[in-house]
Amino acid sequence: MPDTQIVFLLSMPRAGSTLLQRLLMGSGVCKSVGEPSFLLRFLGEGDPILRAATYSEALVETAIQDLRKSWSGFDAAYRKGVHDLSVPIYNGLADGFPYFIDKTPRYSLIAEELVELFPEAKFIVLWRHPLAVANSMSTTFRDGYWEPHSFELDLCYGMDQLRSICEKHASRVHQVKYEDLAADPAGELAKLGAYLGIPNLADVADKELKKGNDGQLGDPTGVKKYSKVSPDSIAEWEKGIRNWYREAWVKKYFTGERAEFFRSMGYDLPKNMREGKVPFGLIDGIKDWLYSSRVINRRVLRPLGSKRRMRKAAAKRGYHVVYR
Repeated sequence: MPDTQIVFLLSMPRAGSTLLQRLLMGSGVCKSVGEPSFLLRFLGEGDPILRAATYSEALVETAIQDLRKSWSGFDAAYRKGVHDLSVPIYNGLADGFPYFIDKTPRYSLIAEELVELFPEAKFIVLWRHPLAVANSMSTTFRDGYWEPHSFELDLCYGMDQLRSICEKHASRVHQVKYEDLAADPAGELAKLGAYLGIPNLADVADKELKKGNDGQLGDPTGVKKYSKVSPDSIAEWEKGIRNWYREAWVKKYFTGERAEFFRSMGYDLPKNMREGKVPFGLIDGIKDWLYSSRVINRRVLRPLGSKRRMRKAAAKRGYHVVYR
């Protein structure tokens, strides 16, 4: 079986990666299956990538430290093993197609390891306005309540990892902005096709999108809502910043070096915030606050016991980490 060209499509959750995945699958030369995700079991360790398990993950990490001290070749052998395990899996999943697209949003957490581990792979980083991502997370997964805290690992750490590989490995990474893809799909697909070596990829822009992505994981709303690329969702998120609680979270998140990077990408605060016209929305904001507080207590603090310890760790990082 000939080797398949492995393509990692990296993004934050709710950034439009399923849309781009469906476009690539429509080319006739790309195979993909939902969100493969299996490399998350082999890569990534230490804070903030911790795993909840029936065994003690902390003891496993201690054991691995001992192995490293005992043999300096442990990391190189382990990584080679993960690579050599993965390649035939991707070849099999491709089922004869020349390209296999691994679209797993949480791979943003292990992005640097992937670039180092797969020198033969191609990497697409899909960006979207981070506040659009936060708004979509809340509307899709939290019944419309503003609760981005469960996803701050993606919005902070994952974002930083994607930014890092784009800066350190610029020649190996092709960047796409969701907003540009939605506004000019043919133009963006032409550039992506040149990077991947798919000459007629732009032709997919005029076709009906493939229904689904051949897996159970992916965008649960866009697959049903859109049969073609649409610019309708580009600025729709701005309506979501509509009360004091949401505005306060945005101000805290959109600061410092992170805000400078966002603006360099063309991502700024929503118009109503820039003009000081966000409605106070007292009751609406209280509902968001109450919902968010319950989630933080139930999903962030309780699972690992000590609230004091978890709050201290969150204060150190600047964001909470949810353990699933």
